Amino acid sequence: MHPSTCARPRAVVAIGCAAAVLVSCTTQPSINRRPQGGTATASVVDGLQVVVVKAGDTYRFNPATIIVHPGQVRIALVNEGKGAPHDWTLEGLPGAATSLASSGETKTATFTAPAPGTYTFVCTIHQKQGQTGKLVVLKN
Repeated sequence: MHPSTCARPRAVVAIGCAAAVLVSCTTQPSINRRPQGGTATASVVDGLQVVVVKAGDTYRFNPATIIVHPGQVRIALVNEGKGAPHDWTLEGLPGAATSLASSGETKTATFTAPAPGTYTFVCTIHQKQGQTGKLVVLKN
């Protein structure tokens, strides 16, 4: 038997497998394309602005946009997922971060809102999967 005769079936199988992988990749939704969820304005409780943010197996924050005023803010991160832990970190503001919240846990972060503007918050573990949001600090 000629060596190229044996190679042909393997090449056909390899091409078929590669095509199957490509087709399956294009038909499944990407985690990165999932929509961000909701907007919430902080509620004032005993002089502290409080917002509950949920995270879970979709690698998204809900709400993904948080509106606050200058002053003290407390973020309560609730991990409603069954899988990976999540955290909440406001980029560029040291100390504005929760520790990791495992499945079913709630972790909090209390900080002073920065100057009026729009800031990005992330899950440091799942930022590449699109788990980000915006903190909007309004003028008083």
